[in-house]
Amino acid sequence: MFQNIQFQTTRTQHRLSSRKVSETAIKSGNYNADAIANANFSIWGSVDSFIKPPITDFAMTHLFYLEDFNLFHYGYGSFTERRNFQSFLIGYTYSGQGSLSYRNQEYALKEGIGFFIDCLEHHRYEAMSPQWDVGILHLGGILLPHLHANYMQYQSPIFEEAPSGSFQRCLEELLSLYSTPHPDRDWHASACIDALLNHVLKLRSVQSARTQQFPENIQYLVKYMESHYAHPLTLDYLSAFSGLSKYYLSREFKRYTGFSPNDYLITLRINQAKSLLKNTSLPAAKIAHEVGIHDLNNFTNLFRRKVGMTPTQYRKFQ
Repeated sequence: MFQNIQFQTTRTQHRLSSRKVSETAIKSGNYNADAIANANFSIWGSVDSFIKPPITDFAMTHLFYLEDFNLFHYGYGSFTERRNFQSFLIGYTYSGQGSLSYRNQEYALKEGIGFFIDCLEHHRYEAMSPQWDVGILHLGGILLPHLHANYMQYQSPIFEEAPSGSFQRCLEELLSLYSTPHPDRDWHASACIDALLNHVLKLRSVQSARTQQFPENIQYLVKYMESHYAHPLTLDYLSAFSGLSKYYLSREFKRYTGFSPNDYLITLRINQAKSLLKNTSLPAAKIAHEVGIHDLNNFTNLFRRKVGMTPTQYRKFQ
């Protein structure tokens, strides 16, 4: 791993403690002042640090971007504890054992176990074996709070994948992009981070599905909606059909699908409308009726909200 990535290796001569980092040392530029302002740590071992290039203001305002990546080789008992740090962190264990404390829960970390957390929240990670090899990736980007909130709907920050998997390949591709000057590097790096984050989100979703049994009544309701999306499926109707109260139905439907019942129905209708716009010559007004939306203005507004353009514009670009 990381065969073609250049790192700068630093070894501690003694245990490094946050209480021993002076203001003079911080001002020297050898430490990230923001990262340690609200941090408590005690570390010994070594670290391989990726030396990233400067990030443009445009990337920091509009794109995903790398803040830093370090491959730590922590000695037993080394820990970092922090809160109120403006960053999102993905940690991944390559060997040894560690632990994570986050949102009042404790998680065991071993080879192939990763975690994705918001550093504004209190967190602590610690080496629980003689040597814990862990990659710590800090990312920034305007969409990260929303993506992380979606990730945490599964309640746990943990994801699992072998070191030979796609997460590692995406990570090495990202570091390679930042290692080579290119006028479009920020865009390529942002796309790579987007792929990495979506892969982590997919891993978490699949793992959650293994541990949560999708209720049969919700499964049946979803299949019914997919077959009858053009019918007038109000929340009252769906509640009576499923035998669930409107409140309980809305909560459970959102929990297992990620959509409210109404938003899921609208998405089904708009997806079918996209197919009809692409594959038929039916006018938009006819298509609106075919998918169960009987007001053309409402159809146009819903289509624009979901697709980002009007039905006419969508058909033009197909």
